[in-house]
Parts: sequence; C-alpha cells; structure tokens
Amino acid sequence: MSIARALLAIALLAVTAAGTLALVSRTPASIRAEAREGSTDPALGSTFTDDQVASHGAYRGPAYIAYFLTLLINLAVLIVLARGPLATVLEKVGSASGGWIVQTLIASAFVALSLWLATLPLDYVRSQGMGRAWGLSTQDTAGWLSDQLRGAGIGLVIAAIAAIAFFGVVRWQPKAWWWIGWLTFSALSAVLVFLWPLVIAPLFNRFTPLEAGPLRDRVVTLAADAGVEVGDVLVSDASRRTTAENAYVAGLFGSKQLVLYDTLIENGDEDETAFVVAHELGHKVENHVAQGVALSVLGLFLSFVALRWLASTEGPWRWAGASGIGDIRALPVLLLFALVATFVAMPIENAISRRNEAAADRIAIGLTEDPATATKVFRRLAFSNISDLRPPGIAMWLFFTHPPTPDRIDELMVGLGPKA
Repeated sequence: MSIARALLAIALLAVTAAGTLALVSRTPASIRAEAREGSTDPALGSTFTDDQVASHGAYRGPAYIAYFLTLLINLAVLIVLARGPLATVLEKVGSASGGWIVQTLIASAFVALSLWLATLPLDYVRSQGMGRAWGLSTQDTAGWLSDQLRGAGIGLVIAAIAAIAFFGVVRWQPKAWWWIGWLTFSALSAVLVFLWPLVIAPLFNRFTPLEAGPLRDRVVTLAADAGVEVGDVLVSDASRRTTAENAYVAGLFGSKQLVLYDTLIENGDEDETAFVVAHELGHKVENHVAQGVALSVLGLFLSFVALRWLASTEGPWRWAGASGIGDIRALPVLLLFALVATFVAMPIENAISRRNEAAADRIAIGLTEDPATATKVFRRLAFSNISDLRPPGIAMWLFFTHPPTPDRIDELMVGLGPKA
C-alpha cells in the first residue's frame, strides 16, 4: 500500500470513528442534568435513583465505546503501516547519515504521529464534545489542542527512546536480547515513574504546596497516625481543565508526591478532604506505587518471554516485509503485540487495582473513624465524576480500577471496611 493510500485510509477511519462516537453520545439535556442532581446525604447510603443510574450510564456507555473505537483505530493503523508505508518511508531515508539510529528515529516518529493523528478526532469528540456537554470539561479548544500537542511531543520522545533501546539491544545481543531487553525496559519503566511528577506532570498543570492551615495540619496528623512520611502535599490547578475531583500519589523515592485537585478542596469541607487524603495515605502505607512498578516488571518479563517465542517464527515478520525482530520494519508488528498484551493484561491489572483501592478505603476509615463522611465523599465524587453507578459486569472487569461506588458505600455501611 502506498503512503498516500495509507494516509487516506487512516483519515477515513479517524473521521468515521469520531462521527460514530458523536452520534452514540448524543443525550438530551434533561438526562444530562440528572447527573448533577444528587444529594450527598449519608443517610441515603448506596441508594441512587433509577434516573441517576440511567443518566450516569448515558455518559459512561459512549465512553466505553470510545475505548473500543480507539483500540480499533490503533489496530487498523498498525496493520496499514505494516503493509508497506513504513517500508517505503525507510527506503526513502535509507541513505540518511546516522545509520540504523536515524532510521529508528524516523520510523518511530512516523508510527507515533500516525497513531496520534488517527485518534485525534475521536479524542476531540470525547473531550470537547462529551466533556463540555456534560459539564466535565472547562477547557476551550485552543487549550485542548495545546495539551494534545504537548502530549504528542512527549509521546515522540518516549517512542524514540523505547525504539532505540529495543532495536539497539537486539542488534547488540542477538541471542540474549530478550532478557537484556526485559531488564532495560524494566529500568526505563521505573525511571518514567520517578520522573513523571517532576518532569512530565508540570508540563500540563501547575502544582503549589498545600497552604499552611487547618487542612495542612490535619494532613500531617493523619500521616503521623498512618506512620508514613507525607513528603510533598501539592495542589493541582485541575479546574483549568475539568470540574472532576481527584487525588493521587505518584513518584518513587525522592519524587514521591501526594496531589490534590483544587476542585476537590473547593467543593468539599475539611472532613471530606481529610478522608480523601487518608485514602491516599493508605496507598502509601501499602506501598502501592512500588507494587505497581513490580507488577509492571513481572508483566514485562512475561511479555519478553512471549516475544522471544514470536521471534522464532517467520510469519509475522514476513507479513510486515521484515527479515526478523531486529528489522526496523518490524516496528508495527511489535506494537501490535504490545497492544494485544496490554489488552489481555488490563483485566488482571484492574482487579489488582480494585483490591488496592479497597485496602486504601479500609485504612482511610480506620484513620478517620467517620463512615458518614466517607459515604458523603463517595456520593459526591460519584456525581462530580459521573461514575457508572450500575456498571455492566464486563465493563467493571475491563475498565474499573476502583470498586463501584455503591459497593464501596455498602462495605462502609456494614462497618466492615472494604474487603481486601
């Protein structure tokens, strides 16, 4: 397939996917409004009205469809690029100085940009179309596009480093490449987790230390009670993009941070924010970030073992016009493998994440001893983030990193705390 035909096919696929999402996500204003109309009264427990459940489902349903459309686009783009266009690009730059490194840089940039451009219209509908219609997005199109360009730039850098590392290892150690590659990518994953809060996150948000005062004092007290060093407690200017509320822990070793969205602080009282902080401290107590890195290392090992077997076959590489796994033309096949491996691993990773979130809930309720506030927080977050209140089983299996809101509340209501 020629480059022109490939670009046309990708453009048609991108527009079709975006149009499909735009159609299926159209929801009457009366239904959308129901997503914001909900009491945070703890006495209501895990009870939500049928209208609220339907409203949240009307938002989350198209979001699930958007995921599969994105997956389909990525698969299609990689298949298209493997059937000639990437080889043509490499032939045109074959005489470029710098040898295989320059060719790898060009190939990774060509593939990464193709994937980004193909999913850009779909991302626009999901963020600017759905997000603004439902009151989640506070960002204009110019700001959204600026974020997209910065994200694409970061993606290009990461793609280039990963591609050079992989093909460099294969060329350097044609027999032992699989375990050296595993060690290399494990180290790169850990470095990325370490650098993300220091280098990448500040490119998108401004972070300021939590101001001295009652809330800061409460955070210090909770951290002392939990027996962890709180480190940096930062507030992110999330409101410049969204009305959603969130908090998270990030980083390794010296880059560890506890981050609170400004929307979380502005919309809740001190007790509510303290419970969210206690939940995040629960992740620190259980060392979930480091566990996530360890899980990633294990997943990479299994992936490289499978890739070693795949490298011994000829079919996939010949199909892409490559001589083997060390041929730069094999890049689309390698990314197809990564895409499938990620999809297969996702339910397992999410199940572990739900378990970790339940453990953090249990620690939070132990630290705050305030189940009424916890219930109020869960209800408030369910409405501010338009969480799926009654998710289909397959949706929870595939997508849910947290237990559904009613489940979390029910565990608190019976006084048991979330189950591990």
